[in-house]
Amino acid sequence: MNTMKCILYTRKSSEDKNKQVLSLESQISTMCKMADDLGIKIIKVFSESKSAKLPDNRPQFAEMMKMIEAGKADGIICWKLDRLSRNPIDSGKIQWLLQQGIIKEIQTIEKRYLPEDNALIFNVEAGMANQYIRELVVNVKRGQLTKLEKGGYPNYAPIGYKNNRIEKTIEPDEERAKYVKRAFELYATGSVSLKALADKLYQEGFRSRGGYKYNKSKVHRILKNTIYYGVMFVHGKYYSGNHETLISKELFDKVQNIINGKNRSRYKKHFYPLRGFMTCNVCGCLMTALEKKGFVYYYCTNGKGKCEQHKYYLKREKAEKLLASIFQRIQFDTEFIELCYQADKEKNKTDENFFENVKANLEKRLKSLQEQEMRLLDIQILGKYTPEATEAKLEAISKESADVKQQLQKLEKQSPEMAERTLEQTKKVFLEPYLLEKDFLGGDDKKKHEALQKLLLNAQIENQNLAYFKLKQPYHILEKVSDKADFRQMRRGRDSNPGNP
Repeated sequence: MNTMKCILYTRKSSEDKNKQVLSLESQISTMCKMADDLGIKIIKVFSESKSAKLPDNRPQFAEMMKMIEAGKADGIICWKLDRLSRNPIDSGKIQWLLQQGIIKEIQTIEKRYLPEDNALIFNVEAGMANQYIRELVVNVKRGQLTKLEKGGYPNYAPIGYKNNRIEKTIEPDEERAKYVKRAFELYATGSVSLKALADKLYQEGFRSRGGYKYNKSKVHRILKNTIYYGVMFVHGKYYSGNHETLISKELFDKVQNIINGKNRSRYKKHFYPLRGFMTCNVCGCLMTALEKKGFVYYYCTNGKGKCEQHKYYLKREKAEKLLASIFQRIQFDTEFIELCYQADKEKNKTDENFFENVKANLEKRLKSLQEQEMRLLDIQILGKYTPEATEAKLEAISKESADVKQQLQKLEKQSPEMAERTLEQTKKVFLEPYLLEKDFLGGDDKKKHEALQKLLLNAQIENQNLAYFKLKQPYHILEKVSDKADFRQMRRGRDSNPGNP
């Protein structure tokens, strides 16, 4: 019996995801089974998710080759020959070591390669793998250029946009587009630094898809990106896009002037705690502030040049009184909050058994699917089904497994422990307006600013009165509860908003 000592090498990369069905785990499982049947001893397993189109790009592959050259292994076992290489340098090295007998055997799922084999066959198969990558790169670049020339964006959508996979276009991302617009508008005032802008956007709810903060360097790249006014910069060239723009060219140029230092004089040394939170209800422009004869006034910037409201100056004291009134509109009776909190805690306890039963059933189904996958892999090795039939069944099992895992993830978010944490957070949200009001009324300018950052998204002023205001999540739901006596209504609103804390 063959007692060959081999290294098992598995690889999966993005460019061949449509052709390769098995995951790294499945490759390992299948090849270990085959090695056992053939009497091959696997002394080491290397796995990596790297492209093989470039040499010196795979640390695991390099480590494997060192072991073979040092005589620590006799051969290689892999899914297919193209798992080892898709470039002529690595292919040539493997072939040379095979011809010299340093690699005594390469075993794939389909074929066995030996030193005495015809070198032409190895060259043809390795060359096919290399050519696949070359053609792929050319076709991708050609397709991207054609799309760019037609006004389409060929890559993953930038922040503020999302990919429409049906129309093959990009369109505004409702969740983040508003923050991109606000970033340009705020920075165009010349009164905020990049770091302060990044902090303010984060306080207002601007997050990555993973829930992380965009730091100042990322915000800087957003402000420099021409795509937001309709021009795409790809591969060193500019192309006119046909996507919906988020800002005007004028606003973009204004921001670039500030970034490049042409409008540095606009930065103010004074700190006005209410600036950035109020806009004009008539024209929508931001309200700014000035100090005159020892008094601070807020007024409309009249950025569009046609608003009469900029003639009216709102004293600081009155502006603070208007914004302070917002805190009162979202406050509940503290005793009522505590009673509802205790009642909901008791209810959560009765849901625990139901949760455990559902979770157990889903886990049982997932285990059954995993067993089905392993049986199919064994059948594939024996050749009872055609490769096409096996791949179709594996794909169906993979899809159902993903669905079950997603259900488990959703269920985990609804677990008794999660419900308990959500309840604690909800109680904190209810009590927060009292603490914020205290900081706003009794604190210094910094405390006032921080309180508004937590609570207020925007307050619209008209004729020196509060015309409209919008609160941040989840405080906007508190304002909608008219009698301030329905704790469960607040929770339902929060539960329907998965982005809330």
